[in-house]
Amino acid sequence: MCGFVGIFSRDGTEFSNDSVLHRMNCTIMHRGPDESGFHSSGPLGMAFRRLSVIDVPGGKQPMVDKQTGISLVFNGEIYNYKEIRAELERSGTVFYTKSDTEVLLQSFVKWGPQCVDHLNGMFAFAAWDPASRTLTLARDRLGVKPLYYTEIGNQFVFASEVKAFFQHPGFVKKANLAGISSYLSFRQPVGGLTYFEGVHKVLPGERLVVTQGNIRKERYWALPKPAPDYSRTEADWLEALSNILEKSIKRCLVSDVPIGAYLSGGLDSSILVAHMGKYMKTELKTFSIGYDINGYDEGEYARQAAESAGAEHTHLLLSKRDFIDGTAPLIEQCDAPLMIPQMVAVLKLSKEIRKHVKVALCGDGADELFGGYGRVMRSPFDWQKIEFMRNVGRPMLGELQKMEGGPFGSLNNLDCQTHLEHFLRMYHWMPIDEKMSLLTDDARARLNGDEQTLSVFKEAFDEVADCDPHDRVLHIFQKIHLNCVLDKVDTMGMLASLEGRVPFVDHELVETFVHMPHHLKMKWNSPDALLEALSTNAFEASEKLDQTKYLLRQHARTLLPEHLANRKKLGFPTPLDDWLKSGLLEEAKSILLDKSALERGIFERKALEQFLQNPQQLDYDFYGKKVWMLMNVELWFQRVMDADSRIDNEEMVAARYA
Repeated sequence: MCGFVGIFSRDGTEFSNDSVLHRMNCTIMHRGPDESGFHSSGPLGMAFRRLSVIDVPGGKQPMVDKQTGISLVFNGEIYNYKEIRAELERSGTVFYTKSDTEVLLQSFVKWGPQCVDHLNGMFAFAAWDPASRTLTLARDRLGVKPLYYTEIGNQFVFASEVKAFFQHPGFVKKANLAGISSYLSFRQPVGGLTYFEGVHKVLPGERLVVTQGNIRKERYWALPKPAPDYSRTEADWLEALSNILEKSIKRCLVSDVPIGAYLSGGLDSSILVAHMGKYMKTELKTFSIGYDINGYDEGEYARQAAESAGAEHTHLLLSKRDFIDGTAPLIEQCDAPLMIPQMVAVLKLSKEIRKHVKVALCGDGADELFGGYGRVMRSPFDWQKIEFMRNVGRPMLGELQKMEGGPFGSLNNLDCQTHLEHFLRMYHWMPIDEKMSLLTDDARARLNGDEQTLSVFKEAFDEVADCDPHDRVLHIFQKIHLNCVLDKVDTMGMLASLEGRVPFVDHELVETFVHMPHHLKMKWNSPDALLEALSTNAFEASEKLDQTKYLLRQHARTLLPEHLANRKKLGFPTPLDDWLKSGLLEEAKSILLDKSALERGIFERKALEQFLQNPQQLDYDFYGKKVWMLMNVELWFQRVMDADSRIDNEEMVAARYA
């Protein structure tokens, strides 16, 4: 796990921006505190920060092939590098190190940009071929590792983190309103959006080939379209899960440095730790964190899971003061509003883990693949009821109205004309209509109906238009929601100089289980439960009338104590509503209603005042989440957009990001 930056002069002039490249590289020192490296070739300059994990003495970067002059910088891990190395050696390739970096370099020498087809791992890399004067950028299939780029004059500039661009004298920080709007509803700028005008992501499964003449985007992998395979029995699927997950976890244990695990006490991380306890040859160390308020700490369950796996466990607590004091500095470190409140806690935990190990596995990604967000992933059942009522069920509407009410009930959403429209009412942190009501007329006009954000969802829905509604929603979670989860894993780990690995985000696992019928992901408890669900909305039925992650729980029962395998998802909530009542709401008002905040022209004062003066009574701290996100946006403007981000040396970086 590392980081890199680069500048490519597309007019062909010799690279001469050494000082700029050095400053850019300094900003990502946290991604690789062990060593740095620089390389220039013709119009290209690349720099690198290394966190040494595999072949500690031999994996220095940028790495250059002596015969062809091809050079490469690479962030991540190639889990099958030993197999690829053996294949290359059979064809005559000579290796000088034991690193996965050299395997990737020689793969590029042999196969060119198509080398990505041979890789299993998490990666982002940039490779320069001086013979063809071509720069290739690529990102792993599911987007575990980040990679950004921008164009500044005639220069193509790329980096592992956006903050590196701030050091280029030609870069102008300008907020992207579409990215902010996407964040307020969906916790992230979806698709290719970012928070900055002119800054773009290399998308998961995407490759960019950059020459003096053009920038060509190529899709080398796409999330498979669900095609449920009913020929396999439940036992067949369970065997496949056991085999593929075991292989994925074992791949993630390849390292020349100590490995530990994030352990929340939930199902996914508990399964992961149980497997690690079987395969690791050294003592397993696990780590968890919670809040010092009743009902918001799963520490006891984490301890039990660790004990079951024979692991040494460490549990931390985060206070309200820790949360408040940590939020604004973390926004500055991330260059972005925080995606989820628990990021403050996860950073504290990551720093503690880094004192003991360099690599930590985590259970993220299982919910998206196996049906873990029950209330939203079960909502297609409500959509099917809506379609039925429209077509043949109108005489029954009166009786159903008495049984199924609430804002998420089918009867209250009969006006939805499409499944996408219904889904967007279920899946958000701030409803789109409510968000728009808080914006100024100018901001609404510029957003044009949230066109850039909603087009990402429309495109994803269109890809699976003929699929079962449940599979459509799972597809959206895997293609869009997962990006937010993985950004959190990378960002929080790297700020602590810790490599996070995600065995559930394995393309072989994904390519297999997208085709598992959804009734093995979310299974009704009984025929009677299904009948009861006909008059119960999905938000009320989920995890009461059905089991989420059914097959994963069946697997867990072979590894964990029964009560841990059967636990309902808590999801690491943050007690925002409680904290709002004890002072956080007043702090929010002082931040959001400040003159300088309102002069940005994004939020309308009267609407914002009314929103803050009339707290909503919502489950799951959702009012607190809305207020918290609004605070995040203004703090981001203050700490990132309004700030002088220029640094001159590593000492300044260390002081800023300590």
